[in-house]
Amino acid sequence: MQPEQYGIDPVPADARHGKVGSLFSLWFAANLGIPAWFLGVLGVELGLGAGAAVAAVVLGSAIGALLLALASRLGPRSGLAQLVQSRASFGRRGAYLPAALNWVSCLGWFAVNSVLGGELTAQLLHLPFAVGLLLLSLLQVAVAFVGHDLVHRVERIASVLLFATFAFFTWKAVAGGLPPVGGGVPFGSFALEVAITASYLFSWAPYASDYSRYLPQTTSGGRVFWMAFLGAFLSSAWVEVIGVVLAARLHLSSAVPLLRTAAGGLGLFVFAAGILGTVSANVLNIYTGATALLTLDVRLRRSVATVVVGALGALLAYLGARGFSGDYENFLLLLSYWVAPWLGVVLVQGVRQGGGNERAVRPGIYAFLVGLLASIPFMSQTLFEGPVARALGGGDLAYYVGFAVAAAVYAVSLRTGSRDPLAQGAPL
Repeated sequence: MQPEQYGIDPVPADARHGKVGSLFSLWFAANLGIPAWFLGVLGVELGLGAGAAVAAVVLGSAIGALLLALASRLGPRSGLAQLVQSRASFGRRGAYLPAALNWVSCLGWFAVNSVLGGELTAQLLHLPFAVGLLLLSLLQVAVAFVGHDLVHRVERIASVLLFATFAFFTWKAVAGGLPPVGGGVPFGSFALEVAITASYLFSWAPYASDYSRYLPQTTSGGRVFWMAFLGAFLSSAWVEVIGVVLAARLHLSSAVPLLRTAAGGLGLFVFAAGILGTVSANVLNIYTGATALLTLDVRLRRSVATVVVGALGALLAYLGARGFSGDYENFLLLLSYWVAPWLGVVLVQGVRQGGGNERAVRPGIYAFLVGLLASIPFMSQTLFEGPVARALGGGDLAYYVGFAVAAAVYAVSLRTGSRDPLAQGAPL
């Protein structure tokens, strides 16, 4: 199989191929893993009763999958990678900011996932951690190096194997009886759990068109939406609900011992599932990390860019396993707030179906920054809690505020026309 040829260039009509159902298996596999399980357990850790925690993760998953699916619709229309499409609203140079933020996020989440996956690989094969991490990283880079078609093929296989794994965990969850659905419903904890589960899914939105842009331009936008929505929503909500049920019934609020208890005597099976879940998420982090790097106008072939992302991500994973992974993950969660205002601008531009990237800087960058600044008082994270979030008992409304403000500001700028001389930019 030859490496993918097009990089971030538009995919021409005669190279379009694939079936829309592949979006279901891709987003199903990418979210059917241990990280989503942890989010369900988190609801119980936050003090929510089982019923309230289930409601929070289902609502959050629905919101996140909705935004991811809307972004996925933009791929077949343009044939462009998701961050490249940002140039229509941000301008070529204005798009450097979201591209850089997403590149850092892709590297970071690749590293965080690889710490767990590398440890599981090392334990499974009785190897030192560094060797397990290297083997896993080489596998992940190889898939992303070949590119789009192999990524989809690996995700299809992973979706079947991971389905079998979590069917087992579902059986373990219900075999011992269900926990009482009552319990506390503190607003702050409920709002925070909804926000975290929603952001878990819509943080994939800057990746979305990367995996739908090869579909024929005539592909139904509605089918693209529903395949992406259902794949992401069903997998994440399913795994998160299992986490809630087991955490509430077994009275274990820490995810790792809970996983060991639930696995029973099938340790080998669980190890393999954890490794496969890491691969299914990380090949997307490497592939989209490469498109983000190219959107920064770094002069590399796409295949070479995947090697750069994989090598840097593996180095971060190795360093993270040596002592700062917890703080680094908190940093990545704080960094994720940029996605909501970016998405607000991009979706308004998508509805407008106009514009272009003829300017170096366009009004979208200003709307993005206004939305991001407006969201700061509403943020609730370990590293920072805004005054509004504190007043709400830790409730996090920042994603909604950032999205709404950025979308509204950009919509107004399109109606009135930007008169800011900086927004006029130089021609490309």
